[in-house]
Parts: sequence; structure tokens; C-alpha cells
Amino acid sequence: MKSGLYKTTIIVSMLSIASTTFLSCKKFLSPEATSSFDTEFIFDNIPNARKGLLGAYNSLAGDYGYGIRISGYWSYDSDEMQKGTNSPTTDEGQLLAKYMGIPSNLNITNPFNQMYQGIERANLCIYNIPKMNLYLNGSPQQQAQLQRMYGEALVLRAQYYYELCRNFGDVPVQWQPSQFEKDLLKPRTSRDTIYDHLLDDLKYAETLMPWRTEVGAVGDQIDQRFTKGTAKALRAKIALTRGGYELPVTGGPLVRAENYKDYYKIAHDECAEIIANPSQHGLLPSYKALWKNYLLAHNTNDPAGEFIMVASMAAGSGSDSKLGIQTGTKMNGTGGLSVAVLPTYFYMFDSTDLRRDITCVPSEVIFDTIKIGHAISAIHDGKFRREWVTNPGFVFSSGKATESALPATNNSLQNMQLAWPLIRFADVLLWYAETENELNGAPTAAAIDAVQQINLRGHGGSYKENAPVIPTTKDGFFKFLVKERMLEFGDEGVRKYDLMRWGLMATAIAETRARMNAWATATATNHPSFTSYSYMEDGPAYARDATQLPTYLYYVNKPSRSNADDFNPFLNSFYHPGPTTSAPSGQTRVNWWLGGSSQLTFTNSFAMGFTAGKTELMPIPQTQRDVNPNLSQNFGY
Repeated sequence: MKSGLYKTTIIVSMLSIASTTFLSCKKFLSPEATSSFDTEFIFDNIPNARKGLLGAYNSLAGDYGYGIRISGYWSYDSDEMQKGTNSPTTDEGQLLAKYMGIPSNLNITNPFNQMYQGIERANLCIYNIPKMNLYLNGSPQQQAQLQRMYGEALVLRAQYYYELCRNFGDVPVQWQPSQFEKDLLKPRTSRDTIYDHLLDDLKYAETLMPWRTEVGAVGDQIDQRFTKGTAKALRAKIALTRGGYELPVTGGPLVRAENYKDYYKIAHDECAEIIANPSQHGLLPSYKALWKNYLLAHNTNDPAGEFIMVASMAAGSGSDSKLGIQTGTKMNGTGGLSVAVLPTYFYMFDSTDLRRDITCVPSEVIFDTIKIGHAISAIHDGKFRREWVTNPGFVFSSGKATESALPATNNSLQNMQLAWPLIRFADVLLWYAETENELNGAPTAAAIDAVQQINLRGHGGSYKENAPVIPTTKDGFFKFLVKERMLEFGDEGVRKYDLMRWGLMATAIAETRARMNAWATATATNHPSFTSYSYMEDGPAYARDATQLPTYLYYVNKPSRSNADDFNPFLNSFYHPGPTTSAPSGQTRVNWWLGGSSQLTFTNSFAMGFTAGKTELMPIPQTQRDVNPNLSQNFGY
């Protein structure tokens, strides 16, 4: 399969997309349209090689990438949020999120195929770039540019294989373009073997790539392309997964490698090197600004470099996303509640934790700046809220990409070009703390400091009440960290995979379901406790006795213009008993904490298909098995 026709098909597909999409990396490329060329032409000069690399980046984007399916379907349900609240449901996306996916579900098949599309595109770059004359004999700047591209392609391939392995387990693998493969009908390769290969790849990629602030030295501006920090952080992430628990493809109990600490040491050292370079990556002082002023303002180049790795989106068919539409808050009658916050998660936050109101929004905009309050069973995920979306986006005019003000309040708008965060510096700090605790048998001062930085930032930089007491035993610190990652990364598709690598998914779902059932069948005078989890530190002390929580909330719905987008309409506390009388003039009362059929429906829909020892992995798509007789299926499907 080495014919020019075959090569042309691959490259035309890659470049037709690269030349018309992914424009959110506007400092990366402004490519012109390219017609039919083979690999010898594409990898003959730097501009064309960049177009080839952009094609590999593009597989991150769109509905079947991190634009909604992988980010908004694959990563739920967990003990923080669930996708949808219908029970029973026939919606394929909800069924998948609730561990009821079947091999013919297109929400599995299409993203699975797109990940392999990205691998093929990355393989073309990995194979061809090091063979370019300019790579071998060009000027120092030309060589640096091509070395960076080579490293980026290695990182992209690692991300695609990582996503496949953590969701499907063992998968078919190839490390070169398909045109050089004698047999494309491959059996599955052990995910551990794949992870080990990726760890080696990323170690080499680190030597090829500049740090975030050094990209100007290789002829590029700071943009959303991957850097040395990305390679290091992804290597740490994959190492922790390799050292964590996993489900064998034959089913049964979860297993963990005997030498798992070797992988924790890899993750520890990578995180330590990133932390030791504060000029490259750090925490943005404001947790709110991270979302409102940067990600939702279409700028993930925050000055602290907290966004280490993102999947960028762009205008145009197949490369945008539904983030902020299917996810996020409801606004002007559209969007929202595709992802629903669990009441148990809401009350894991203490009353002074600013992250709660960023992540959990029990209200919606109904017109202009007017808001209405919701019950506890209708809390929106808030990090992709529409009312915060600002700044230029890209639209097409006469076939050319131009900047245009993004109409965030347009009801018909389906694509907001919002990037999906894959790794933040907050990850690095908490991974470092986790590995310090595991490798030393107890938290070190450095581990406690790392967690403290995250918690303190979450409280606005100072504590209005007593600072949390961070445990100093191994088990106690781990439970604190399990909770802290939950509070920090809500709505970012992180929690499910954390629980899986910790071997805690079955425990988390069982204990969360028990508390939600108790809540749904309670009365106003017989509220259950939302705390006392066995696998993480308990929530706030006041949530131990839920009779101290309000039955109703009262709100006003019209703020002043000056604080419209930050307006919290509620008047009484979420954490203390409130009045039960009718609302006074100018206020509206909403049922907050009442049991009944709606709460029971909400509860029954949570992770309703989860089966320990089976559904930690998704089924291999049937269409792939139909064409590949060597491809086996996961246990139970």
C-alpha cells in the first residue's frame, strides 16, 4: 500500500481540514488551501510540514473529539455530576454516560475512529519530519522549528492512544503510517505495553520541545501549541494511570502492577521539574479569572501558564464544539443541564469555597440579566456558562476566516469555539502531592504545601474561617487529596478517571447512590447526611445534620447592570435553615430541599448501568470488529 494514490488520499484528507479549520490557534497557522500532494511535497518545507501537523491537532476538535463526545459523554457519571436526569432514558449519549453503552452506539464508534484518525496523522509527521533535509541540514532555527513539530506529533499520538487505552483497555496499535504496514487487521496490544512506549516517546519529546516562554527562540509566538511542559505533564499523567488500578479486558477484579511505585516515581520527577520552573507554569491567583477571563474569553494563554494542555476548537464544520451549549448553564431558553451537578457534590464545598459558585450554578438567565433560581435537583455545571463567553471568535466570510465578535447570547448559536482543558498546573501540584505521599509513606512538607496552595486559591487567597487541617498520615492525606481533586476539577472530565486509577469507582458510586436515595426519600424534617464517605474526607461539618439546611430558597431576579454576569440571585444561605413562609413582595421562593418523585427520578438515573468489573471499560465498536476478525471484545459486551 505504498502507491502515490494512497499517499495522496491521506494527505489531501489531512490538509483539506488543516487549511480550513482549527483557527483558534490563530498564532499557529494561517494556511492557504492545498490540493493533491504526496508526502514528499508536504514534508519538503516548513510551512507545509506545519500544515501536516495541524491536521494531527485537528483530531482533538469537533463533536467526536473533545468538543462534546469525549469531554461530555465519555467522562460521566461520577460522584460529582451526571449526564442528564432521565430514568429510564433512550438517549444514546445518556446511556453511554450511565454505563449502558453498547458496541453499536455511535457516541463510542465515531470518537474511537477519530482518535485513530489522529494517530495516523501524527504517525505521518513522526515518520516524515525527521527525514526532511531541513531537519538534518537546515539552519539552527529551522531545525529547532522542525524538532518542535516532531515533539508535538509524539505528544499528540500519546494523547490519542492514552484516551483509547483508559476507556477501552487493550487496543490495536501501530507506530508508523498505514502505508508501511503489511497487515492492518491487528489484534489488541496490552495497554501497559502501549503506556510504556508512550512514556519513552514523551521522554524523547521533552528534548525536542521548548518551554512555553521560549517558543520565540524557534520562530513562533506563544500560542496553544504543545510545549516541553505539555510533554512533561502528559508523561506524568500517563505514568500515574500506568501505576494505577485497571480492569482486565477479560473482566474481574481490578489489578495493579507490582512495580506501580516505579511509575509514581516517573510522575513525581516530571511534576517536580515543572514546579521547579515557575516562570513557565504556575497557578493563576484567581480561580474565577481562569474561566471567566481566559478560557471563556477564548484565551488559554493565561500569564501564569496554568493551562498546560488544551484541545482547541475553531469555527467550521467538524472542528468546533458544543461546550457551553450541551454543557454549561441554560441561557435565554437554550442549553444547560446536559450535565447535572449532584447535590452530594454541591455540599462537599464549604460555604467560603469560591470554587463552588464557579462549578455549580443553581440558576439560569431567562432574559438579558434576569435570572431565576432552581431546586437542588437542577444545578447546572458552571465552568462553561454562556453568560461569561466573550471576545472575538472566527466566522467564515467569502471562504476566508475573519475575526468577529462572538454573539454569546444568540439562541441559535451552536458553536462557541471553547477550548477543552486537558491538563492544568493545578493537576501538577496535586499529582506531585499524591506521589510524595505514596513514595514516602506519608505526606512531606512539600506535599502539604502543594495541596495547601490549591485549597487556599480556592478560598480566594485567605480563609474567612479556620483553615483546613491537612492530615499528616498517609491514608488521611490521601483521602484529603481525593476530595481536593474533586473540588478543584469539577466539570472538567477528570473525576471518573481519577476514581478508576485509584480503584475507587465502585465504592464512590455505591456510597453516592446511597446518600442520594436517602435524600430523595426524605421529608423536610428528616434530611439525611451527605457526608461520612469511606474513600475521602468528609464534607463540611454542618452537612452532617442536613436538618440544618434550608427547605426553601428565596431570590430576586434583577441585578444592577454593573454586576450582571456575577449576580447570585439567592438571599438566604445554602447552609443554614431559612424561612418557610411565602415569599415577600419582590422575591420568589423556590423548593430547594424537598423530596418527592422528581428527586427520586434524578437519583435513579445516576450511573444506573454501572457494573463493577465490567463497565469500567467501554465496548469496542462493533463496526471495527466487523471488518477486523482479530479484534476481540471487552468482557460482558
